[in-house]
Formats: sequence, C-alpha cells, structure tokens
Amino acid sequence: MASFGLSESGEVCAAIQLPASAEPVPAEEVVIDLFSEMRTPILRHLMWMNLAPDQAEDILQEAFLRLYQQLQRSEFARTNLHGWTWRVAHNLGVNLRLTINRRQNGAEIDLEGVAPRLADPKPTPEQNVLRKHGEQQVDYGFRRLNERERQCIHLRAQGLGYRQIASVLGIGRSTVADTLDRVTRLLRSYSHS
Repeated sequence: MASFGLSESGEVCAAIQLPASAEPVPAEEVVIDLFSEMRTPILRHLMWMNLAPDQAEDILQEAFLRLYQQLQRSEFARTNLHGWTWRVAHNLGVNLRLTINRRQNGAEIDLEGVAPRLADPKPTPEQNVLRKHGEQQVDYGFRRLNERERQCIHLRAQGLGYRQIASVLGIGRSTVADTLDRVTRLLRSYSHS
C-alpha cells in the first residue's frame, strides 16, 4: 500500500506502508484454518469418488499433512493453497480408487504369493556342484562299507524293517539297528565334508 504526501520542499513523494505483520503466518495456523474450512467439502468429494468414509478421512489427513510439510519449506509459494490442497486430495483419492479397482479386478499381483511360483525350480549351478560333490562323498563312504553294512543299507532302502533285515541276514535285530546307525552317521559325515 502506498500513500502520497508533500515533503517540506513541496514535492510529492510516495510513502510505502507495510502491512502490520510483515512475517508470514505460521504453518500451523494456515493448516488449521484451511482444514476447518475445507474438511467437509473435500470429504464429500472423496466419498463421491466411492471411497469409504475412513478412507476419505485418511486421504484428507494425508493431504493436510503434505500441505503442512510444504509450508515448512521456505521456497514453497503460499499462493492458491485451496487449489493445491484440493488437487493433492483429489490425486490421492484417484490413486487409492485405482488401487482398489486393481485389487477387485485381480489386476494387482500379490508378489509374495506369486514369487515362489515365478522362481526357477531348477537348482543353480552352485547347487548342482554341491549336490554332485555330496554324492561323490557318499559314494566314497559307501565303497568303504563292509559287505554286511552294504546289505543292511540295501535292504532298508527296499523298505524292510529291522526284524525283516535281521531275518534275511541271519543276525540279531539290535545288530541291524547298531549297523544302520553307524552307517548312517558315517555316510552323513562324508556328505557334510
């Protein structure tokens, strides 16, 4: 605002009068004022977009949180805050509506549920090398077994129980159990080495 007056010499001069408060209004006050003014119309608009009341309220709060964050930045122009807030709230509503539609139509992929099916079931080259090495170690350990130990393992692999193996080989059941336990530990030690 400018006012005009005469100087002592009679010349016309302009005196610039600054508003009473040259400092900007604190962000908190701006947000509170805008929130109380715009809350109901924005909520109505968001519910018109087929959002549930709680979803609309969440979006409203998010829009005003973003406004507050922007007002904290010194380079943010404080012009048309109504329009800025409407645009942010509307865009957040559109994004949520699109997400809801994708979920309802099955277009949104649940990555955690799909990931196991997308993974290649074949072992990696490293897994192949480790498996082959383990097989070679077990084969080496198997060749070190005596004849009775080999027969016990073979009959057990065929599905026979301890009593049946003992009957076939003509040895005691406890001998079969001890032999299989010893052989199993031995082969495991070779597979892990």
